[in-house]
Amino acid sequence: MNKVKETALTVAGLTAVFGAGQTAIHAATTYTVEGGDTLSDIATKFNTTVNDLVQANNLKDANLIIKDQELVVSDDDTQVAASTATATDVAAQAADDATTSLAAESSASASEAAASSAAASEAAASSASAVASTAANTDTKQVAASSPAAVATAATGSGSVYDQFIAAGGTASLWQSVVMPESRGNPNAVSPNGYHGLGQTMNSWGYGSVANQTSGMISYAVSRYGSIDSAIAFRSSHGWW
Repeated sequence: MNKVKETALTVAGLTAVFGAGQTAIHAATTYTVEGGDTLSDIATKFNTTVNDLVQANNLKDANLIIKDQELVVSDDDTQVAASTATATDVAAQAADDATTSLAAESSASASEAAASSAAASEAAASSASAVASTAANTDTKQVAASSPAAVATAATGSGSVYDQFIAAGGTASLWQSVVMPESRGNPNAVSPNGYHGLGQTMNSWGYGSVANQTSGMISYAVSRYGSIDSAIAFRSSHGWW
């Protein structure tokens, strides 16, 4: 049963109960005293005062009533009005309580919906950030791959300078073990000490085309160290060649 129907039934029930009470009170203008009753209790029960009961019943002593004594408790019209007011007040209070409960539930539902929406937004933002980061990394790699300078200095040595080096008789091991550490694959590299070219030496063959520099490096490696492999081993051990 939803809250609106529940509220309507509650208010209707209260109205019916107090309506029945009103009829009973309207018909009864007297009250038979029971054991343990006091005028204060009776006054409270019938929505009147001790003084009114004393006057209506010509009592000499407000503290002296006996069991089975008949007391006039109220005027019919006054009692009906009081009963009606009580029923209306109680029904209104029930309606207010039900409205407050509905408002609280609606607020809680709204809060839950807002929290769920915030969580979904955060997840979407996180996902978008991850996608953007991946895209940025991919773009960076693509730019690097399309740049001749970056390719020439790549650890794999792929690119136009490397291709020319291999075509001129250079080897992959010579490129990675000597060229890359010395010049980063830049045929125009010049150090502050005057070393130049792919192999970073003072020899004249360190200038000019990639093919000329490659030929000079091979001759240098063989004549000084006996072979390319020996030159590579020396460079690896000493950090220069």
